[in-house]
Formats: sequence, C-alpha cells, structure tokens
Amino acid sequence: MRPLITRRHALAGLVVTSLAGGRAARADEPKRLIGVIEEDPPFFNPAVSSGISSFVAGAPCYSALTRMSLDGKIGGDLAESFEISPDGLTYTFELRPNVVWHDGHPFSAEDVKFSLGQVNSKLHPYHGAMNAIAAFEAPDANTFVLRLKHPQASLISTLGNFSGCILPRHIWEGKDAARDPHNKQPIGTGPFKFVEYVAGDHILYKRNDKYFLPDKTGFDELMFRIIPDPGSRIAALQNGEVDMIYSSAIPATEVARIGKFRGIKLKFTKVQTAGYQAYINMRNPPFSDRRVRQALAHTIDRAFIRSTVFPGLSENMIGPVPPTSPLHNKALADYALDPAKANALLDEAGFPRKADGTRFELRYVYGANDLPAAKIGDIMSRNLAGVGIKVIARPLDRGAWIQVAFTNNEFDMTSASFSLGPDPDVGIERFYNSNNIFNIVGVNNSKYINPEVDKLFDEQRVQTDFAKRKAIYDRIQEIVWNDIPVFPYCTYTLPGAFNGEVVSGIFDGEASNREDFAFAKPVKG
Repeated sequence: MRPLITRRHALAGLVVTSLAGGRAARADEPKRLIGVIEEDPPFFNPAVSSGISSFVAGAPCYSALTRMSLDGKIGGDLAESFEISPDGLTYTFELRPNVVWHDGHPFSAEDVKFSLGQVNSKLHPYHGAMNAIAAFEAPDANTFVLRLKHPQASLISTLGNFSGCILPRHIWEGKDAARDPHNKQPIGTGPFKFVEYVAGDHILYKRNDKYFLPDKTGFDELMFRIIPDPGSRIAALQNGEVDMIYSSAIPATEVARIGKFRGIKLKFTKVQTAGYQAYINMRNPPFSDRRVRQALAHTIDRAFIRSTVFPGLSENMIGPVPPTSPLHNKALADYALDPAKANALLDEAGFPRKADGTRFELRYVYGANDLPAAKIGDIMSRNLAGVGIKVIARPLDRGAWIQVAFTNNEFDMTSASFSLGPDPDVGIERFYNSNNIFNIVGVNNSKYINPEVDKLFDEQRVQTDFAKRKAIYDRIQEIVWNDIPVFPYCTYTLPGAFNGEVVSGIFDGEASNREDFAFAKPVKG
C-alpha cells in the first residue's frame, strides 16, 4: 500500500481507507501518477512564459515540432521529419497526419504558422533565435516551412516544447495571449488533457487517448500537488504521497539524502545547464557604475555559496557562458575574492564610508519560496557588510516578486535560477542584448546596453563556421565579464527524483523540468 494523501485529493478520485499510511488501490481505480509543483503557476502556457512552474503545468498538454533526448539529439514531435537546406535558410517540416486537438478540432500546419509566427516569436523570452525567420509558411495541411534571413545555428534548439509549443489557432487567434483565460485552461495535442486546477492544492489531467506518438503513457491520470514548502515536498516523496519531483522543486542540499530513500532513483542531465545568478539593476546609481558592480564581484564569496548552497552539484562560472558549453571562453580570469580591491573600487567610484561605516544600501529582492536565494542573501549580507554595503533583503511571494522586480524594477539585485542552454543564443543572449529589455522575467532585466555587444551578437548569428563563431563569442564574454551586469554565482545540475517501484519512462529528456510524461509507465508489481 502507498501512503494516503489529503482528503481533498481523495475527493479528486483517490480512495480513503482506514489503513494507516495507505493509499488504497482498487482494480477499477484509475492509474494515477502523482508529482509535485512548488507554487501556483501564473500560466499553463509555455508559448508565452519561461517560468519553470508555468512550463511544468502546461507541458503535459502541449506538443512542439521537435523533441530533444537525454543525449541532446533533436528528433520529431508534431513533425514526423524535418530537413534543413544546405545553405541553412529553409527548414521544412513534414507534420504527422490525423493529429487532433484535445477538443477534437483537427491540427494542421496553420496552427504551427499561427503559434510560431504570432505568439512564440513575439512573446516568449527565448524568442531571440526566431528573429532570423523571414517567413512562416503552411503550403498544405501537413507541411510547414520556415524561411530565414540568414543562417541561425541555434534555431532548431528553440523549436522544442519549452519555447516552441504549438497553440491551437481556432482557440487563440485574436486573443491576448498574455491574459486570456485559456492560459489556465490549456487545450493542446499533448499526452494529457487538462481536467481541473484547484489553487493551492492540485492540478489534474487525464490521458489523451488520441495522442499521436506510439508507446504512449500507461497512466490514466496525472496529478501535480502544489506544495510550496521544500521540506513538505521531500517528506511527501519519502512517504510515498507523491511519485516524483522534478529538479527545480528539489533543494540542492537535500539531493544526497533523497538518493538514499527506499525505491527512489535520481536522474541527472547536463543538456540544459542551469545557472544561479543575480541581475544587477543598472538603471540607477550606484549600480550603474561598473566599478561598483566589479566591487560586488570581488566581495561575494561564490566558492562558499557553491559549497554550502549547492554542495557537490555546482561548478564555478567565469563569464556569462557556462563551462559545459563549447563556446565557453576558457581564457577569462575570475574575480578574486578580494575585499581590499573592492574597497578601493568603491572609493574610486565616489562612494566613501559614512560615519557609521556604511557606504550605501543594496535592495535584495527574491522569491520567498526560493531557498537558494534566501541562503545566498544571508551569505551576501555578511560579505558586503565588510565593505560598507548594507543589504536590505525583501522576500516576496512569486507574484509580488515578479511585480516588484520585473515590472516595477524596484530592486538592486534579484536572484533566481535560469536555463543557460542548450545554445548561448537561446539561454545567454537574452540577458545581454539591448533588444531584450522588457518588463518580463528572464530577459535583459539589468537594462544592460552595450552597442558593441549587440553588434557582436548579430555577427556571430550568421556564422556557419564554428571557429569564427567562437572567436566572436569569446569577445562577447570578455566585454560582458568586464561590465558584469549579471552576477553568476555558479552553474549547477539537479536531478529529477522518482519512485522506481512505481513509475518508469520519465525524466529521459533534456531536463526533468521539461517533462511531459508522454512515455511514463506504471511499474508492474
């Protein structure tokens, strides 16, 4: 028997019994896979948001042209096959026939043309690579064509579900894709159909029996329990109340302990490298001064952060591109932990100590449920106090954090985890190109403007020769690392965790927080 979950979940279809610690099983009971999500998602729509909870909530419902495997290879999803012309300017996708939306409406190339052309390429934070597209064409119902202005090596990486999920044209055309109610009532072509969302409690889906891929899921239902408290999430996994937790919902400090739980398996991937980093708000002094930002880099003890917040799971990150990328500039020198150097830079910048020993305040804003951000704030407060900078920490719930930091820009530093791959054009450029200064999460929220960097991004994008592209990216990294508008604490990889006695066939893609559970199977007892 598997442990009982709450009464409200029982009302959603679970059977309550008097057996202590048991989640009852009956022959006529649906096979249900239960996961956990750490917050109420603001959207269930991966076409307009890069937020992890938004993607996790929407991924089971939606599909994309392509799908990436655990080893980073790109294959077809809605596209049965695809071909890129030798000059890199034409992408032709042959779509699977007889695919239908969850409401029974037939899927066609017109849906792809509408979604990529009118929504993803305009609203998704990862849309940068799609700027190379000159035309979105649907010559017939089962053929979709992209025509490019210039070659774009990273484009194919953006056409998976995380940034290229396809929306139904008949539902979304003429709607405000950022505000329409269907953002929380998803209708897709994915392996599961949306059933209900109970705020603060759960999201429930049922299997899409008309799903287009073979070897489809063996579960009748999928449920995500909403559990903001990290300790409660881990206890739920240990007690058998949930079957799996994706990486972003697992505290890094708990990974080793989770790996010892009975029946629990951990699955890592380095395809989608994540970085924990902070935006530094360059809109106002003193943080508009490069010397002040460099002083922060010489003061914050990143090695201690790596060893205590991400023990055994992180690497040092020197520059904006992670060390796992072939485009990483290995020649960059790190900012040494050197408070004396920091003090000299702050004096030089014109911010002397006052009578009380302080120079100025730093408003540190972060998500209240973001455990690494809270721990980093504590470390950073002690570090910066030594050079006369007083940190004012302000934890906020996710909605308020987004409003304060990214809509109102009322912060000096704000920390979070961000995907940095699979290509820098997808995961990195968005933070530094001045074309990406918007009041949404996950773009150039520092308001960093450097015309030379913008020009270099344009130049590397058209390169088909790797060595030439890397030379340009090396220069980009030199400039950005000197300007340091974004402060990288580290790059890290967290696993997805699941009960191997209950489920197989999950977390086999590019990242566990990009899972749609299309191939999940119950483990036969």
